[in-house]
Amino acid sequence: MTTAEWISAANKRLKANPNLTYQQVEQQLAEDGFKRPAGITQKGSSKNGRRFGTKAQRTPGQDQRRAAQEQVSTEAAAQQQQTLKKIRQEQQGIADYAGMAGPHREHLYSQDISGEITEGAPGDYVENVPADIAAAKTALEQRIRTRYNNRYAVGLGVNGLRVIPRKFWDERVNPDDLPGIDIDETNSLENQLGVLKSIAKQAPLQTPPQEKPKLPPTTTQQKPTVLPKAKPASKVTVPTTPAVTPKQNLSIPVMSAEQVRSAVGFNQNIQSAVTFGLNVANGVVRFGQAVGSVVSALAATEGR
Repeated sequence: MTTAEWISAANKRLKANPNLTYQQVEQQLAEDGFKRPAGITQKGSSKNGRRFGTKAQRTPGQDQRRAAQEQVSTEAAAQQQQTLKKIRQEQQGIADYAGMAGPHREHLYSQDISGEITEGAPGDYVENVPADIAAAKTALEQRIRTRYNNRYAVGLGVNGLRVIPRKFWDERVNPDDLPGIDIDETNSLENQLGVLKSIAKQAPLQTPPQEKPKLPPTTTQQKPTVLPKAKPASKVTVPTTPAVTPKQNLSIPVMSAEQVRSAVGFNQNIQSAVTFGLNVANGVVRFGQAVGSVVSALAATEGR
């Protein structure tokens, strides 16, 4: 089956059953033995009719923008993309076995927005997302590009696709934390994007300008800077620990009876010696007084 024949068969199924998704049509044709050829894209809308078509050939300028979109900033980012590729291959095998939509390698930010990235490179912001979400994101970005002059950016939030006014967009902030709306597939896209007009009228958050420090005027001759004299360090009195006198043992020793008799006898001997000494001293005094009397008498006799 050629590419044109595959497109014709797929579009017939979409026309016969408008409730079918693109992925369901591709799966039905694959079960019949006709896998989707390369170079096919999704066109149209639910209002004007969904259909498959061939991709237009890229111009040299488109090739350059695509190459810039795939550029990564570091070697670690390149290794991360290889890891995502292995995970995507494993998930695709599981999806094929279960008959579900497989993963798709999707740039989080389109070429219309990636030029405003402030950190890293566009190729750093790539994730594996469900193929149906990736297709809806691409279709929404095309609608915003053609009908709304790229005034909005499309991000992936916890609830699916989220449209954010471009002046609020910042790749460093989670899309759910930025002003915008979550796209509801059951409502009209035009009505939902109309809500963004009031949001887009709001002034973007701006940080107040910071004043630059004023520098002193420069002159040809500068006076030498005189540093103030350093004050002498104040003396610090370190309290000394008072000496502690060790406790004395005031206990009275216990003496035996023999020791008591010896001590009493020793004391009596001392008392006797003291008494003897006092008596001797008294005798010497009396002897001196007697001698003095004799001398006085002799002196009186010679005077006569």
